Amino acid sequence: MSLIGTLGEIKLADVLQLFASTRKTGLLTVSGSEGQVSLRFHRGSLVYAASGRLQGDDAVLDLFGWKDGQMNFVPEDKEVSANVTRRIDAFVDEGPRVGERTHRMNLLIPTDRIVFQMKADPPADVRYPVGAAEWQVLRVLRDLVDVREVVETSRLGRAEVLRVLFDMAEANLLERVDVEKTLRAQALGRFGKDTAELDPRIEEEWKRVASLEAGVRLVEVSLAGRKPVLLGATFRAGLNREIHLPRATLAELGLKGGEDVWVRPAAR
Repeated sequence: MSLIGTLGEIKLADVLQLFASTRKTGLLTVSGSEGQVSLRFHRGSLVYAASGRLQGDDAVLDLFGWKDGQMNFVPEDKEVSANVTRRIDAFVDEGPRVGERTHRMNLLIPTDRIVFQMKADPPADVRYPVGAAEWQVLRVLRDLVDVREVVETSRLGRAEVLRVLFDMAEANLLERVDVEKTLRAQALGRFGKDTAELDPRIEEEWKRVASLEAGVRLVEVSLAGRKPVLLGATFRAGLNREIHLPRATLAELGLKGGEDVWVRPAAR
């Protein structure tokens, strides 16, 4: 492995152009406070990129927005499934222009399960043009709908919805609310009711959200690839980051006691 340098010393665009002109084959890894990105080259062409949930072109453009990172290169010829569609010269042209904004957007909206709400105290002097796309998003931005639901309901397309949410958040008109919790599932006792039991401190966190100030009566419990289960919610001190679920719910989700599950309030 050879150390190339850091993003603070060398521009990413220069590295990509160098690899293209010298027809490099191998793995370039960028590691820093933001995480790690893997870029694979084959005879000077960038063929594969991955950075956590970001893949392909998205991972490359996001990397242009990183402020720090150590770059290391390993010459190797390894078969991979290509996921990058653009040429290096296209990244060199677009990356410096959109990379910082792209990276900020990905930090603000890391998954489509993120929820936004209107800010209660927007700046008095803000002036923001509300076009057709913005109006469509605002119409459905209620009842704790997440990004995925906004995309489905507005029918604008994911990229346009992300643009609107990001721009309005940057203008201090919207704010992200972290309503989804990752909790450790346990089975309710034999005589437990058909409800989910949670710690009252979790409800207090949720009640900071405008639409939940009156309290939480229903929760959605889910796992990736599984249909959410809707349950009534009760709160009992001492559960900390655990959620106690009916045994039937554990079975429906394919869960075992002690495994993590996603939990969010349901506005119904």
